[in-house]
Amino acid sequence: MAIIHNTGANYTLYYNALDYFKTIMSNHPSINTVTQGDITKIDVEQFPSYPLGNILITESNFGTNTTNYTIQLTIADKIKNKNNESDDRTNAQTIPFYGVDDVVDIHANTLAILNDLTSYTQRGVAGFDITGDINCSAFSDQFNNGLAGWVSTFTLTTHNDRPICLYNLYPSGSY
Repeated sequence: MAIIHNTGANYTLYYNALDYFKTIMSNHPSINTVTQGDITKIDVEQFPSYPLGNILITESNFGTNTTNYTIQLTIADKIKNKNNESDDRTNAQTIPFYGVDDVVDIHANTLAILNDLTSYTQRGVAGFDITGDINCSAFSDQFNNGLAGWVSTFTLTTHNDRPICLYNLYPSGSY
């Protein structure tokens, strides 16, 4: 049996997409924790520092010489109740937005972070292209873990040589 070496492997695929987003999220000054995986399992193992960035690749397809990934980036922060910052006379809150917690502020900040990450990827990186629109959906305590933020979903396209000569998958004399 011959030993197969990965000398011709195309490393522009799955690992590089994950590592790229983990790296830029780790380097963003407003993100304190970076995770990977299913969004419903965010914040169930430990209590990370917030805001939190998460990468999930939900599907992939191969073009003629491209690989397209459906990427979900989630930026979330822990919802905090606001102190009773009100005017005793009118009981009106003095904070910029009404409410008992900071969800509006979290939505503003986490959407700005997603804009930074996707803009950098669209304009500053060779090898990755965001094709089509970037769809963003806000959430608030959707997962019963006290988090709020945004999930962005988009298609990331990367070059894939799709070599046909890496392995002899149909040896002569078989079938």
